Amino acid sequence: MTNKMKLQLLTVAGVLGLATAGVAASADSYTVQSGDTLSAIAANHNTTVDKLVSLNNIANSHLIYAGQVLELDEASAAATTATATEATAATTADTSSYQSSVVLSNGNTAGSVGAYAAAQVAAATGTSASTWEYIIAKESNGNVNAYNPSGASGLFQTMPIWGDTSTVDAQIQAAIRAYQSSGFGAWGL
Repeated sequence: MTNKMKLQLLTVAGVLGLATAGVAASADSYTVQSGDTLSAIAANHNTTVDKLVSLNNIANSHLIYAGQVLELDEASAAATTATATEATAATTADTSSYQSSVVLSNGNTAGSVGAYAAAQVAAATGTSASTWEYIIAKESNGNVNAYNPSGASGLFQTMPIWGDTSTVDAQIQAAIRAYQSSGFGAWGL
């Protein structure tokens, strides 16, 4: 691992330590520590780097983050996906009264969950909900489980450095952190 990569890991360790404090690791998962590498984690847990990359949708096998929870086997990864889906469904039931007012020229919209998330981020940032709905429509088409091979995920397509995206509420917090740190630059606006 290069010094630059080590510095990147240490720089985000503090941010992710706060962002992932509520993430529960299963018996078949591992929480990345500062200085860890995928190859060392794989060797210590009798698996391969390729398997860890596949199970955890890791875009860059040379870049992992302190505090990141890695699933070590298929059963654990499936349980994590089921828990995230259940949490998403629970939030969706609470957001059915929200309606998206933004529809992009390609038909993308934030949907009701996205409209809810946009309203929450608008309240925290002072930027209009319609602006946040536009970002959600553009980035994920309102899909709370959207994932990009670059590592971005969720409604707002935030990167892991901004925090957990396993629930809609976590995605809202990640978007707020990204906005507070980078403004709209986090979304290329």
